[in-house]
Amino acid sequence: TSYTGVMKVTFTSDGSGTGDGFVAGYVTSNLNCPSSGSVLTSSSGSITDGPGSYSNLLYCYWIIAPSGASSVTLSFSSFSIQFFYDMMRLYSCPDSSCSSTTELPESPLSGSSIPGAVTSYTGVMKVTFTSDGSGTGDGFVA
Repeated sequence: TSYTGVMKVTFTSDGSGTGDGFVAGYVTSNLNCPSSGSVLTSSSGSITDGPGSYSNLLYCYWIIAPSGASSVTLSFSSFSIQFFYDMMRLYSCPDSSCSSTTELPESPLSGSSIPGAVTSYTGVMKVTFTSDGSGTGDGFVA
């Protein structure tokens, strides 16, 4: 079981013989975080954990990188994340690969107070949302 939304399966043969091989299946259980893992290039839009309360053991991320932008501002219309245990982190990135990041001073965010607007002045922002297994909240819309 992977709780990060990513699983790598590697098969290695030592070359000493052959066998019938294998068949594997998978099931996903995360209905939260629409468009997680995406690079969002529109000049405006929204991100959310999804409808209703979010699930335990989530890892979701979005990269907001509008073409030609000099800054990206994230504003929240709702925010209720289990205080201390579940976190939203906000990063400034030099480009849409976000291979290097700088956590913004307002980050991390959790709790039930709607945060003020947060701006990345590089034109690219990475947003991550993680939840542990101890409980959930109503989530967020930004």
